[in-house]
Amino acid sequence: MTRKTTSVLFICFLNSIRSPMAEGLCQKLFGDNIYADSCGIQAGELDDLMVAVMREKGIDMSEHKAQTLDNLSDGSFDVVVAFTEDAGAAAEAVFAGSDTEILIWPTPDPTHGVLDVRAMMNNYRSVRDFIEGRLKKRFGE
Repeated sequence: MTRKTTSVLFICFLNSIRSPMAEGLCQKLFGDNIYADSCGIQAGELDDLMVAVMREKGIDMSEHKAQTLDNLSDGSFDVVVAFTEDAGAAAEAVFAGSDTEILIWPTPDPTHGVLDVRAMMNNYRSVRDFIEGRLKKRFGE
């Protein structure tokens, strides 16, 4: 029997696009039922395109502050979702020996490639929608 998830941490490289998207979507989808937080292997800058595509879903990420695993105020989570193999390895190192379930959801970085702003926005939307679908499937609606 799978235990109920009450807390989840999302990790990507810079905590500026994928992991904050997941945090915001999780909070909107599940409210107080699941505590969500996010971090990165490194702390990047706030990404304006991430803020814009999240606003399209009614989620305000304009106050997001990137943090690293070392900066987390709460280090205990039921589930950790990593969006890259490197983030997964970092999570495994930090949460080794705990009951934390570590999931790796390989998700492309929407900034890769030479694109115009419209194509870049579509990449961001695709990543956002992919993450939203995975959240609904894994944690229920």
